[in-house]
Amino acid sequence: MSRLAVGVDIGGTTIKLGLVAPDGQVRARHRLPYGTLRSFEDVADSLADAVRRMEAQAGRAAVLGIAAPGHAQPGDGVMVDGTRNVPLLKDRSLAEALTARLALPFVTVNDGSAAALGELHFGAGRGLARFALITLGTGVGGGVVIARRLVTGDDGVPPELGAMVLDDRQGAPRTLEDFASASGFIAAYEDRGGAPGCEPADIFARAAAGDAAAGAALDAVCRRIAQGLGTLINALNLDACLIGGGIAQAGAPLLERVHHHLPDFTWQFLLARTRVTLAATGEDAGILGAARLALERTAHSP
Repeated sequence: MSRLAVGVDIGGTTIKLGLVAPDGQVRARHRLPYGTLRSFEDVADSLADAVRRMEAQAGRAAVLGIAAPGHAQPGDGVMVDGTRNVPLLKDRSLAEALTARLALPFVTVNDGSAAALGELHFGAGRGLARFALITLGTGVGGGVVIARRLVTGDDGVPPELGAMVLDDRQGAPRTLEDFASASGFIAAYEDRGGAPGCEPADIFARAAAGDAAAGAALDAVCRRIAQGLGTLINALNLDACLIGGGIAQAGAPLLERVHHHLPDFTWQFLLARTRVTLAATGEDAGILGAARLALERTAHSP
């Protein structure tokens, strides 16, 4: 029987879990709304209970992979950076807490890196040598793959694609995450007179229905996404740029606007050699990547 891995993908609004086989089949799934969890111990207990329920449904897990925002120390999994959206986890090791409850060996990886690994092995990155993935959600993350290997520092520190500075004309640098996270979409709409409190999916729906403010907001945000992708293409001569994360579920209306603006930011010779498209693994990307990495790193364990 093949070994199964638990993949945990920690998002700013939802924690997603899956019990994953080596071929990428997700045998069981579970979701936890982050906002309902009141303490670190509550997070760990709830996740452990969810893992046990998945195991009862689909089989015993052998390893645990956690995709976390920012950077977790490789040895103990303490989250030392990037926890703004998940403050309960700051300077704590969710990996060690889950291992104490479940007796599973663990690996931790940046959530954007995990999503890139998910696409590399099971999604739109299969067959590509050089690609970048950006993920649009509560924050903006992603990963870079060169020669079919994930790019990180020697200690696993990931590139922070969401931190690319795209504008400083207001006196304070504004990043890709400032523009293209969920809050960036919302701010762009409200700045153009749109109704307050609309989520990105609502803004796309309003644009499709003819709302001029929604259309203008989406065009402005997608121009910034194209600027970020153009920078990556120019610097790295990529085979493809993939767009994933919850906001990418908007599909063609997002992608078409990005394509429209790409020539303004990309050397034409390189743009002609690059494919810019949606990621293929959807919301499973982080789960798949974290689980795959856990299985790889413990391949020789009993």
